[in-house]
Amino acid sequence: MASSSGSWLSRCFITLIFLQLPLHVSAPSPGRFSSSAVALAVILPVLGIFILVGIYIIWKQRRSKERLLYEHAMEVENLLSDHAKEKGRLYKALKKLRRELKLKRAAANSGWRRARLHFVTVTLDPDTAHPKLILSEDRRCVKLGDTRQPVPNNPQRFDFVVSVLGSEYFIAGCHYWEVSVADKTKWALGVCSESVSRKGKVTASPANGHWLLRQNRGNEYEALTSPQTSFRLKEPPRCVGIFLDYEAGVISFYNVTDQSHIFTFTHSFSGPLRPFFEPCLHDGGKNMAPLIISSELQKPEESTVPKPEEKGLANGDVALQVDPFLLPAQAPELLPLRDMILSWPSDIGPALQGLKVPSF
Repeated sequence: MASSSGSWLSRCFITLIFLQLPLHVSAPSPGRFSSSAVALAVILPVLGIFILVGIYIIWKQRRSKERLLYEHAMEVENLLSDHAKEKGRLYKALKKLRRELKLKRAAANSGWRRARLHFVTVTLDPDTAHPKLILSEDRRCVKLGDTRQPVPNNPQRFDFVVSVLGSEYFIAGCHYWEVSVADKTKWALGVCSESVSRKGKVTASPANGHWLLRQNRGNEYEALTSPQTSFRLKEPPRCVGIFLDYEAGVISFYNVTDQSHIFTFTHSFSGPLRPFFEPCLHDGGKNMAPLIISSELQKPEESTVPKPEEKGLANGDVALQVDPFLLPAQAPELLPLRDMILSWPSDIGPALQGLKVPSF
C-alpha cells in the first residue's frame, strides 16, 4: 500500500515538472513574464501541495481503517480462543461432576449395605401415640382411625400431631430399621429427641429436636430442615430405611426399593433419641394404608405387583394363590410371604409384610 502511494506521488511530481518546463523554455528573457504565466507558476505548486496533502490524508485514513480492521480481527480471534478454552474448562468440570456423582452413588449404595448390618428391632410406644392412632397387637403397625380413643392424657402422649414414637431409646452406637410406606400418599419418618414437645402444634426441625423425612404429595418429598429441602425421587420408595450413627452425628434415609440414598442429616446429638412415625391424615381416603415396621430386612423389589383394581377385581378379592406343594423344597426360605400371595384384602394385606397379621 505504501509503495503504490509513493510511486503515484513520484508520477505527480514529474507531471508538475513537465507542466512548468514550457514556461521556462518559451520565456523570451528573464526580465519579462506575463501575468498569466506568473499566476500559473504560483497556482500549480500550490495545487500540487493540496493534492499531496489530500493523498496523504486518504492514505492515513486507509491505514487507520486497516489497523482498526486488524484490531477487530484480533479481538474476534481472542474471543474465539477464550470461548474454546472456557468450553474446555466446562467440559472438564462436567466430566469431574459426573465422576463425583458416580462415586457418590456408589458410596451411598455401599453405605446402605453397611447400614443394614446394624438392623435393630423397633416397636411402637402406645403411651406416646395420638388418641386417634390405632396400633397393632405386636406394635409394629400404625394407622389413623376415625375417632379418638379413650386413652390416658399422659405427658408423653401427642395430642395434636398424629404421631407416635418408638419404644427404643438410642444414646450411642449405630442402628438401622425399615418401614413399609406402600400404598401411602403422605407420611413422615425419622428420629426425634426424647425431650420434644408432645402437646399442641409442633414445628418439626433439627433445632427443635426433629430429623424427619416427609412425603408431601405424589412424588414430592421434603427433608424437614430449616428451611425445608424439597426434592423428587426417580423411584418412589415402598420401603424406607432409617440409619442412625449416634457418635458420628448422622441420620440417613434410604430407598430400599431401588437401594438408593435419599437424604442425610448431620448433627451433634446429646440425650436419648427415639424413632418417629407419623401416618398423616387420610388425604380424602387415599392415605388409609398403615405404616408397618419391618421385623426383618426387606428384599429390594425388582417389580411392583399389579394392584387388584387393575385386574378388575372388586373389594380387593384374592386374585391368585400359588400352591405351596408346587414350589421347590427351599421355597419357604427363599420367598417371603408377600411374594407367594399376589393380592389380599386391603384391610389386612399391608400387615402381612411383617409376617404377623395385626389385630386392630
